[in-house]
Amino acid sequence: MLEMVKAAEYDLLHYPERKMGYGLKRTIKILTGRKVEPPDKINWPNGLLAMGLADYYMAHKNSEEARVIVDCLKQYYDRWIRRGCKMYYLDDAFSGLALIDLYQITGEEKYKKAADVMVKYLFNHETDDRGSLPYRPNQKNGYIFADTIGMVCPFLCKYGSTYGDMNAVNLAVTQIQNFIEMGMDAKTGLPYHGYQEESGVKYGIIGWGRAAGWLMIGMSETLACLENTRPSYEVIKQAYRRLVDKVEAYQLPNGLYSWQLGAKEGPADTSATAMILYSVAKSLNTKTLIGIHRSRMVRGRDALLGMVEEGRIGNCLAECQGFSMYPQIYGSYPWSLGPALSLFVAAEEIN
Repeated sequence: MLEMVKAAEYDLLHYPERKMGYGLKRTIKILTGRKVEPPDKINWPNGLLAMGLADYYMAHKNSEEARVIVDCLKQYYDRWIRRGCKMYYLDDAFSGLALIDLYQITGEEKYKKAADVMVKYLFNHETDDRGSLPYRPNQKNGYIFADTIGMVCPFLCKYGSTYGDMNAVNLAVTQIQNFIEMGMDAKTGLPYHGYQEESGVKYGIIGWGRAAGWLMIGMSETLACLENTRPSYEVIKQAYRRLVDKVEAYQLPNGLYSWQLGAKEGPADTSATAMILYSVAKSLNTKTLIGIHRSRMVRGRDALLGMVEEGRIGNCLAECQGFSMYPQIYGSYPWSLGPALSLFVAAEEIN
């Protein structure tokens, strides 16, 4: 696992690595009035890496690598803080999970203030009529993505439970409950990639593996922070358990999950696998799930462990480009490395 930690440390400070000439091309576009993406370094892939590193630190505080991890996390967040804590997208909030951990580790107030900036951004974000957060509001399409549940709700709920902010918890719960009601396929029990509230139309394929993974992470992380006396806790827990049962039925004999859960003869996707299994391992540790799920989780974990090469995990589906736009390109990406590292750490507690 240490090889993976080293790879995650490197990627956290270097992803995305720009090709030669990137800066010049960007400048030319700006000067000619063309649209350019902001230089977003607090993005969700880095958030997954930061979470994996923070999880490893929490489980191995006395290891030699622990100090290196803290230094790496500080470099990552300090860079963002120096640039004014700019938030560009909803999915930037996933980096807030490890940011809360870093404040608890160091006690440095700047990390608490940075988390405050994140939650304020989410509070001020546009919502639809049911209170859900559109993924890209500037596109004016009202699309709600399953990804948002995993990218936003864990931070909101952890922030709210850590700092006593029930508005943050309530916003997280609203996202999950709305998606459960409007984003699921009634026949299979699996999620669509997303939906639009106004029309009620559901979009994307049913059972895209990473959509299921994001949804499961969002629900399991929220349940880990949510008070079990709250009425919504039981509602979300039962919905989560049903989803886990439905997803596990699609696990391949080798322990992995396909890029599209129902496409059992298609390529396996290590990112979907790692996300799904991490969520299950997390929920076994918090007792949200019972031990019957352990054997499936262990089988998948062992399959992923066997695929680690030089600290990285290949066979990971490339970045999604939108609803039903899933380029069939596979390689090693942060979104397989980060959740796999978190999975392996969580599974240590179960063993």
